[in-house]
Amino acid sequence: MSDAFHNPYDPTPIQESKLSGQMDYMRSFHFIFENPNWTANVLWCGLCMLSTAVVPVIGQLVMIGYLFEVIEAIHLRRTKTYPDFEFDFDRLIEYLVRGFWVFLVQLVLLAVVAAIVLGLIIVVGLVGGLVGAAGGDQTAGIAIAVILLIGIPVLLILAIVVNMFMVPIVLRAGLTQDFGQAFNFSFAKQFVRSTWLEMIITALFLMVAAIAAEIVGFFMLCIGIFFTMSIIMFMQAHLGLQLYELHLARGGEAIPLKPAKPAPPVA
Repeated sequence: MSDAFHNPYDPTPIQESKLSGQMDYMRSFHFIFENPNWTANVLWCGLCMLSTAVVPVIGQLVMIGYLFEVIEAIHLRRTKTYPDFEFDFDRLIEYLVRGFWVFLVQLVLLAVVAAIVLGLIIVVGLVGGLVGAAGGDQTAGIAIAVILLIGIPVLLILAIVVNMFMVPIVLRAGLTQDFGQAFNFSFAKQFVRSTWLEMIITALFLMVAAIAAEIVGFFMLCIGIFFTMSIIMFMQAHLGLQLYELHLARGGEAIPLKPAKPAPPVA
């Protein structure tokens, strides 16, 4: 096993992270190459993404779990760089389980948002029908147009707000490795309040970076997109960590990490 990986049974005290109080967006790209085995790490992560074309979701869950291992190790300064992606079956199961909690939390949040949007669509349809029955098709058309003019901006604002709250909730899911712990809305509100501007800038930065990665991947016989997008996922994970450390630097509540495993008994 690589020296860069922190043994979960290791009782060595952890050096707490040094909070800078500011974002470094390009750092999310540069840190990938600090590990001497970065090529293999990106390659394995790209293969995980590629595997979803054959077996949906599983490879992505493994990669998400691995990336949370990375940001936890960096946050606690357990490594000089970040853990290597090592294909030990015991570790893969841990990555998969950790990624599953994140996936499940995202699924619940998206289901709630979808229910809200569906409810709004039903309300618009009912209002249009009632207005049409009372005043004719032309009146109904005007009413629906007015509702849409108001509703579309409301939906855009809802999407932005949901995306903002998704960041702290997903971070809690991945770092606590606990479904129930993820839905701490007091923490989420505090996180959004302290980092909302940086979250908007981060989203815009990642959008531009993803477009560039897709273009590069397209010119790598299209299959390269799986590998360039894995770099984007590295960047997204690191930026999430930066937002969390910024939140802490501004006096925010810390996320309780899952306790280290007890050492196995000696035979």
